[in-house]
Amino acid sequence: MSNSSPGRPPKADEQKRKQLHFSLYEEDIERLEELTDNRSEFIRQCIAQSWSEKFDGDQTITIAVPKWLIKEFILLVKQRVPPKRAAIVQALVEELFAEG
Repeated sequence: MSNSSPGRPPKADEQKRKQLHFSLYEEDIERLEELTDNRSEFIRQCIAQSWSEKFDGDQTITIAVPKWLIKEFILLVKQRVPPKRAAIVQALVEELFAEG
């Protein structure tokens, strides 16, 4: 029989959590308050600011979409949208995803 106690084995001293000390400026505290008040908007603003600081001008984003997904989307549109509107959507999708 083993004399070890149930649960996780003990960690070595170098792996144990260490106390963290840091200081905040007043604007950091204000940003943290804003984060707790409206996290989504705060995060969007941070992302937008970081993006604008990193890049100048317009950026192009390339997204790979599997052909089966496009076909499923067009089929869904044909089933749920009147034929004339479905044809417009299909033409737009085919134009956007045309191999060039």
